[in-house]
Amino acid sequence: MNSNEILERTIGIALGTAIGDAKGIAYETLTRQQIIDLQNKNKNIVETLYTRVTNNPYIPEDWQIGRWTDDTQLTLAMMRAITKYLQSNEDLMLNIVNEHITEWKESIAGWGGTKTAIERLSNGTHTYRESGNNAQGNGVLMKLAPLAFYYSQCDNVNDDEIEAICRMTHNSSVAVSTACIYVHMCIYLFRKENLIVDDFLEYIYQLSLNYETKYELHEEKHLVSVRIKHYLEAKLSSDIDEKSIIDISDGGTYYCVNSLTMIIGLIACLPTCEPDFHTLIRATEIGGDTDSNAAMIGAIVGGRTGVKSLEQEHINQVYQSDYIRKIGEEFGLAIIHHLDQSNKKN
Repeated sequence: MNSNEILERTIGIALGTAIGDAKGIAYETLTRQQIIDLQNKNKNIVETLYTRVTNNPYIPEDWQIGRWTDDTQLTLAMMRAITKYLQSNEDLMLNIVNEHITEWKESIAGWGGTKTAIERLSNGTHTYRESGNNAQGNGVLMKLAPLAFYYSQCDNVNDDEIEAICRMTHNSSVAVSTACIYVHMCIYLFRKENLIVDDFLEYIYQLSLNYETKYELHEEKHLVSVRIKHYLEAKLSSDIDEKSIIDISDGGTYYCVNSLTMIIGLIACLPTCEPDFHTLIRATEIGGDTDSNAAMIGAIVGGRTGVKSLEQEHINQVYQSDYIRKIGEEFGLAIIHHLDQSNKKN
């Protein structure tokens, strides 16, 4: 991958995350049917690209249309942390901690269990090794696409790092397992072209078995592999449709396994298994934790095909788009410089 492609993709990850987050937050916590009912109720209202947030207990009533939440904040924190690590070679986890604290101080909505963990770090009462809660939400998944992209370019994937990042906020085996699956899945998607659905699902299935064994997961609700088998069965019988995605992912809610399997289903249902901007929009309207799921789909779309795959009108209207682009660009430039230096040494 040349330098221009890297920059296109890192900017795409940043902006794709923000668009999915800002588009999805209006429907967070709703089911697919509730979203359809709400859209029908409001069909005579002049449509805007980003829907106003109403009746969301986690979001202030004066929330600006097009504004993103903690999904984007934490993704940008990861980008800045990796950028500083590559520029200074200081400890990666120290940079991650510091950037999380920076974003936490700016937070006004969301964060869930992550908030308590980062408060502990900010107050200096805990280190990142002991700050996490026994959380099983998707709060760690939604920020890991930049790490996966960095690994995909530098061939240095490190499961111990993934686990440390996860346990900093989500100190449960099921959260760590899904985090590892998600990072490796993103690497696969960032590197692969001409994807085949069966190959994609089989890869995720084997990944899941590996990490479920490693982290000694036995309860069916914790097993991504069981959900993947259901997708494989659905594909054999007909196609993976909207109903099967919702059923298999249990609505794609905050629970890490549900959220991850919603994302997998949205990708696996495609004839080419290659998510695009339409997939991002679909993720915002299918129900469940729509902002987090759409943010992750947006990161995958941007990381696969670059910022050109995102609609410019959405980029123009998303909150602080120039700032987001700048963070994505700096992240890409740091990777490019790192690769150049590594090549010179070799």
